[in-house]
Amino acid sequence: MSPDVQSNGLGPPASRELQGFERPITDDPHVYDEIVRKVCDFIWNNVIENGDLRAAIAESPQTQVEIEARWGQIQYRQDGVRIHGIHETECVLRSQVSTQTKFESTMSLEQHKKMNNFLNNHVQLSKRLGGMRADIDYKHIKEIDLFYELDQEGFSQLPPLTQRMVGQSQTRQRIRITRDARTGNILRQIIKHRIANLEISSPSNEWDYRIGINLEIQFPGSIQNLTPVIEGSKTIEEMQRKKDRMSYSWLGAFQIDLTQVIQGSLKNHELELEVNADRLIEAADKIKKGEPNEFEALIGGMMNNLRILSREMTPQG
Repeated sequence: MSPDVQSNGLGPPASRELQGFERPITDDPHVYDEIVRKVCDFIWNNVIENGDLRAAIAESPQTQVEIEARWGQIQYRQDGVRIHGIHETECVLRSQVSTQTKFESTMSLEQHKKMNNFLNNHVQLSKRLGGMRADIDYKHIKEIDLFYELDQEGFSQLPPLTQRMVGQSQTRQRIRITRDARTGNILRQIIKHRIANLEISSPSNEWDYRIGINLEIQFPGSIQNLTPVIEGSKTIEEMQRKKDRMSYSWLGAFQIDLTQVIQGSLKNHELELEVNADRLIEAADKIKKGEPNEFEALIGGMMNNLRILSREMTPQG
């Protein structure tokens, strides 16, 4: 895998050789980014070399890999304070640390508005005639989610290899039914099965990052006999997650979702980045064949976008 250098977070990827003072004493014109390489290894081990996962997605087109990154803060479970320590710059956390921490997607309404303006501005900049940037496409989506229990009958309708993976999980699996907020039509029936998470602390910026790998399994059955998930004395209306989402995509590789979620009396704002998993897998398979590929360049682009949007929200001073 040979690293590429991104020209900027939201523009087209660019590759160049290091020259002058940048170039090291060796003949190697590229110097890899250690954080990017750690993320490459994480995805390689949990997707590319994960035989069960590869078999499950090969078995059914209704089972797909999701690779997404979230902006937020890594906090101590005990007191909710953002983690701090001897590091002042970005670092990948060891997996053992997660027993003492939690990841919270934290964004204020003011930050949500600022990020919306920032992203909308880059949509306009990308479409200027004669520009060197890739077009950024924009969609405004309104949806409603409601979760249902996956009972034994529903479980039996999943593809066999997917059943085996889901059955090995220690967590309760649920079906997320997503409807169009305007028409009420069902858009998706998804079981989201977690594979692994990687967390990156970035204490000099507003947000840390969590990179998650999941299986998204399209539930093939009817929801008529399923039981909705109801917590405590809440109503079905109060359990619905009403999502108002601005979605930005470019290069057929990246998608940023800026979402306001209302559930009952609670309102939350989320920022997520999804990488095209099919392109990553295709690039990784080229590595095995010794062919030119974009595997590390795609992951480098993901990291650069995480950094740029976090720095945009970080107060100057």
